[in-house]
Amino acid sequence: MKYLSSLFCLLVSIITYSQTTEKTKIYVIGVVHDSSPILNPQMLYGILDTIKPEILLQENDSQQITDYTKEIRPESNEQTATLLYLKKYPKTLNLPFEFEGRNQYRKNNGMVPTDNLTIKLMDSLYQKNALSSTNKIIYEKYINANKTLSDFAKTDIKTLNSLAFETVNRYRQSIQHHELPQISNSEDLFSRKFVTKPNGEKISYRDGYQLWCNFWDLRNNSMAINIIKKAYENKGKKIVVLTGVQHKYYIKELLEKYNDGNYVVIEYFN
Repeated sequence: MKYLSSLFCLLVSIITYSQTTEKTKIYVIGVVHDSSPILNPQMLYGILDTIKPEILLQENDSQQITDYTKEIRPESNEQTATLLYLKKYPKTLNLPFEFEGRNQYRKNNGMVPTDNLTIKLMDSLYQKNALSSTNKIIYEKYINANKTLSDFAKTDIKTLNSLAFETVNRYRQSIQHHELPQISNSEDLFSRKFVTKPNGEKISYRDGYQLWCNFWDLRNNSMAINIIKKAYENKGKKIVVLTGVQHKYYIKELLEKYNDGNYVVIEYFN
């Protein structure tokens, strides 16, 4: 009887603990990286101070976080707001969630500068009416999507974190990364223009741009997985993820897709 009583108490304790243990709270805040009328460091600091997270996740890799205070950039919304927040709450963890070595990875594989060069060439061909009729339609969709995003850029940070912006941004990003390659893959000129990678090898605009488009999916998936790992390692904590507004919709979708019940994603701007 004493054994059964002890076992009952243990089970009650376990159930009570599981019921009272809070899930990790994840706030995904879409930001513009540089100070502007839409968002400045003081505004972002105000958001952080309202939420009061115990952990900040930055769109940086581990090396960038190690060097976080070596080069102060006053116009950086994330860095300046973070340093203000850490000064007030020094026990806060400031951690990375970016794809490791993102910038060098893109350079090494020839994604940069073929990304910008390819779009510039597309635009040049479009302006000269030198694209096929099918490709012209695709590129005009891209132009119109960019114009819509430009209108959003004249609003405010709440609007840039709205479902309306996410819908337009998702559409625009889909065109840029999944439809524009149809142009570079079908127009012969993109296979005859090259850049030289750091190792001396040449890569065509066509191949470099396709790799860059593929990396969009790889990068966002990597970032989401890194966020989930941090959430698992810090159960029950309050986490703020600071990411560029163009990544927010993708990260939110992946966090929902991979959610195992250990965390909840909270929309700050609702």
